[in-house]
Amino acid sequence: MLSTVIYDTNSLKAKAEKISVQLGLKASSRKEALKNVSDTEDQYFLKVEEKSSYLQLGLRSKTKPIFCNFLEWAANKKKSNLTRCMKGVPANCSVLDATTGFGRDSLELAAVSRSVTLIERIPWMVHLLEEGIKNTTEEPGSSLVKKFNLIKIDAYDYLLSAQQPSDVVYLDPMFPKTGSARAKKSIQALRELTAEDLSDNLLPLALQHAKKRVIVKRHKNSQHLNQKKPTFSISSRVVRFDVYEV
Repeated sequence: MLSTVIYDTNSLKAKAEKISVQLGLKASSRKEALKNVSDTEDQYFLKVEEKSSYLQLGLRSKTKPIFCNFLEWAANKKKSNLTRCMKGVPANCSVLDATTGFGRDSLELAAVSRSVTLIERIPWMVHLLEEGIKNTTEEPGSSLVKKFNLIKIDAYDYLLSAQQPSDVVYLDPMFPKTGSARAKKSIQALRELTAEDLSDNLLPLALQHAKKRVIVKRHKNSQHLNQKKPTFSISSRVVRFDVYEV
């Protein structure tokens, strides 16, 4: 569980305290946290700096910042299996990413659609998404994040109440660690900081909400959500995308 917003200098104290109130966390200087928090190297902190924030694992060692790096991700033009799942859907389509996380998949979907609605329920994750969108002011990322519409809400509640359907709904359940391969730092952080994923409850609602198709991201060895066989699947070494035509 993420519990503390930290800062290095007194000039950042007010900013850190404001963010901590917004997110329902406590604020502390890094020096104070080192004194008062046990086992700091196994905990995540939200580190506040002048222009942005990021997740940091531990306080003593220099770990790589974890944040929504849309500019770097957009520069990676390698074609993915996710975008292959969109083949046949018009380029002016609307996409609902119901389980956004850090938004890397949202960015890929923005490249092949008119708009992407990002649904995220975790306050600190919404904060990082907002900062990532705000700080992406250069191409190739800026034109993609302009297609984003970020909504802080539980996906189940959104799908129950949404009046306007989306052409495509994307679900990315947080599947557990499988095998010996290490997950990316951002995925590992989400696994450790979020509650059990209940995305199998979303599939029936997603199928009702989508006008054209639902795409579900799974580990290649995982069962189909709700044991429902997809129209087709696209697999890679680790991940499988199950595609349901509506």
